[in-house]
Amino acid sequence: MEMFVWNMAISFQLLFIIISSVIFIYLRANSFKYYALYNIFLIIYVLSRSDGIYDSFEGFMMRFLGHANAIVFTQIVNFLIQIVFYTFYTIFALYFLDLDRRTKKYFGRVMLFLKFISVLFLVFAVLSYILKNSDLFVSLYLYIFVPLMLLVFVLSVVKTITHSGKHKYFFLTGVFAFVGCALVALVGSFVPSLHMKNPIIFFFIGNIIETIFFSLGLAYKIKLINDEKNRIEHQVIKHKHRQQIGKLHGLLEGEEKERKRIAEELHDGIAGDLSAIKFNLAYLNLKNRNPENVGILKELTEIIDKSSLQIREISHNLSPSSITNFGLITALKNMCLKVENLYGIKIKFEFSGDSIELSKTAETHIYRIVQELINNVVNHAEATQAEVDIVHHAPCISIMIKDNGKGFELGKSYHGIGLSNVDSRIRYLNAELKKSSSEKGCQFHININTHRIPQT
Repeated sequence: MEMFVWNMAISFQLLFIIISSVIFIYLRANSFKYYALYNIFLIIYVLSRSDGIYDSFEGFMMRFLGHANAIVFTQIVNFLIQIVFYTFYTIFALYFLDLDRRTKKYFGRVMLFLKFISVLFLVFAVLSYILKNSDLFVSLYLYIFVPLMLLVFVLSVVKTITHSGKHKYFFLTGVFAFVGCALVALVGSFVPSLHMKNPIIFFFIGNIIETIFFSLGLAYKIKLINDEKNRIEHQVIKHKHRQQIGKLHGLLEGEEKERKRIAEELHDGIAGDLSAIKFNLAYLNLKNRNPENVGILKELTEIIDKSSLQIREISHNLSPSSITNFGLITALKNMCLKVENLYGIKIKFEFSGDSIELSKTAETHIYRIVQELINNVVNHAEATQAEVDIVHHAPCISIMIKDNGKGFELGKSYHGIGLSNVDSRIRYLNAELKKSSSEKGCQFHININTHRIPQT
């Protein structure tokens, strides 16, 4: 039975040396580096519990140190190995339970203590060897090292309960089993009156139980690491998206300001100049009734009237005040009527569903999208009929624009017909645009979720 448990313990340690090394290489987490080191020294200790291996090492040292010195040296080294693997295990536990991040001051103090006690017992080991007294070193181990490590264990458990994640429950269960079994093995080895046969078997059993529960804690820890990684990636993507939206907003807002400035210049400057020219022509017509000039003056007046009307329409399109005055739907309907009157294209406008009340910025973007797509119909589609259909059932707005024109070749002409601005506005609104085209015309479907529109 002892040999079976011994072999099982060796197998578990070899397996977890490989696993922890691979995980350390993959995650670069300090906890797995120290767990690998702990397992290496633990497996050395477990191997030393084999009488054959212990005696072989002792016999090897006799060649250099002599019989008596080799016995003392081997016993001291055996307990030093225990000190090393318990130290590495403590460091691993602190990292694995995230106490290095969540209780930095406590973590720093424990690390300082572990360095101090490791150096101290190395000095004790040298002194014990010089004094040829291995029992002195064993006593120091039992009455100083073990109590101090148990104190660190208790304090760390308290910190873990209040500061560590949910993976602590798996880990602590395994640790309590390991510490309990190790203490039973220790007491059984040094208290002969208990008459315990092979007490070291309890140490092996505790080690196996700890390894099993560590496996469960490890799986949960990796899940937490992946969740945290996904959360950070999501935040990075969200931050980049906000930056892109901010840039788009700045560009589009600058474009709207420029449109407004040009509209004001057209209205106040060129439109005013044309009115002055028309007034002067009317004056010339009254003063000069030469039949040859009357027709020319009349024709010039008509050209000026047409130009003034076009400038007013351009000015209005550049800065549509009707959105503010009458709302988005009325502004779009009026735009369709004006396009129909100016260009003779029959535009059917329909709206159904809930009333639309969005920010002025969002409504302006929607207006510009529809306006650009209608301009595309006028300038490129060679259509005689078009349709604008808007449906709003909160929080979704669906816009469909189609015509009976010649269509366009998807992927080639779309960005070449002045519609790249539409894409920018679609991205800003977090909306979706679907395009389809055939010889019978083209269709644009726009889906907007008002909950996804950035707040401005």
